[in-house]
Amino acid sequence: MIILIHLSLSVLSVIILNSKLKLNPILSLFIGSIILGILLEMTISEIFNHQVTGFFLSIKNIGLIIFFSCVIGQYLKETRSIEKFGNLLLNNFQKQTLLSINMLGLFIGTVVFCDSAFLILNGISRSIASSSSISLTSLNLSLSGGLYSSHTLIPPTPGPIAAINNFNVIDNIGTIMILGILVSIPSSLIAFLFSRSFIKKNKIKIKKNLNSKDNASLMAYLSIVIPLLLISLNTISNLFDNINETTIYRSIKFIGNPNFALFVGMILSFFIPYKKIKVNKIFISTIKDFLPIILLTSMGAAFGNIIKNSNISEVIPNFINIQESNIIYLCAMSYILSFILKTSQGSSTSSMIIVSSIIFPIISDINFNIFDISMIILSIGAGSMMISHVNDSYFWIVTKQTSLNLKKGLKYFSVMTILQSTGTLLFIFILLTIFS
Repeated sequence: MIILIHLSLSVLSVIILNSKLKLNPILSLFIGSIILGILLEMTISEIFNHQVTGFFLSIKNIGLIIFFSCVIGQYLKETRSIEKFGNLLLNNFQKQTLLSINMLGLFIGTVVFCDSAFLILNGISRSIASSSSISLTSLNLSLSGGLYSSHTLIPPTPGPIAAINNFNVIDNIGTIMILGILVSIPSSLIAFLFSRSFIKKNKIKIKKNLNSKDNASLMAYLSIVIPLLLISLNTISNLFDNINETTIYRSIKFIGNPNFALFVGMILSFFIPYKKIKVNKIFISTIKDFLPIILLTSMGAAFGNIIKNSNISEVIPNFINIQESNIIYLCAMSYILSFILKTSQGSSTSSMIIVSSIIFPIISDINFNIFDISMIILSIGAGSMMISHVNDSYFWIVTKQTSLNLKKGLKYFSVMTILQSTGTLLFIFILLTIFS
């Protein structure tokens, strides 16, 4: 029992350092892992050895994946391809404007951090609101919900990719990505349906602008779609036993490796037409995005490595009878831990990192298949959606850009994240009931 108190105290220290003392989450995790090591009576040498091992192993496993994703995202932003995606989509699906902007958010959110993507796409929302009868509140809720779903459920976004790394299933990223996309669709649609409550019932009129200059180039689409297809192809190839060890199979495994697939996407992004954009500027901006993400995810892995090298993984399974628990119970437990951390400290990414660090060591001896592990990871993602409120930067970005006061922000956006979170968990339970 005492070891559980030690774990709880270390997690609580991270929350207090981050939320109350406003310390950077990277430093909060670093200090929290040291506190855990000391409470577990590890020597200073052991603590730092475990931290360094976990930290650099994380960089080795997911560093390039995150870097290539950041480069693609920066090229899409700097070439205005994100706005052009929106123009093309809305010009062709005018009668489904609210749904279109929701799906646009879901699509763009796979490679662009949700905060940045919302600030960019908010311009499209404002343009539509000024020339139509759809309220800005409705548009931005639909958009933010789509971005939020991909941010918490679809790798290679930071939270999901960190959880995948902590679960040691980086080789199965394709399977988790496909399942993440599947689960993210109803999650995103919940935001769309919720946002319809605030739409005006008049006829929608949108100014058409089909100028070719406002349409995103083919390379912009391919830089996102091709990596996803290559990774998916790698996953699908595993279903065919008769092609194992053939030249075709080895070729598919090579091009479908997430590092190579996203490298291809990065190269394609270089060919997006642009004017007056310096490549050096793009890479400097990429580094500014990349460093905080990789440091946070790797420091989370360092925290997790302290747990993996302690007796916690032996004590907790016995304490909660985890060996006798079914997968739905484990998903529910993962979800609850994630939502508690998200609500208390505000960061979805941090909550996914910490919870996956706690959960994997205590289930590592159980023979779960990749579908079950994927559902646990997605349950952690679902929990990390709830509740977005005043301690979450995304809450303030959405509410300020939508001109919502605090009361309305909590009433509209925070409630929407609760609905998305619980709805996503219910959909995961349905999938588990059918397929597990």
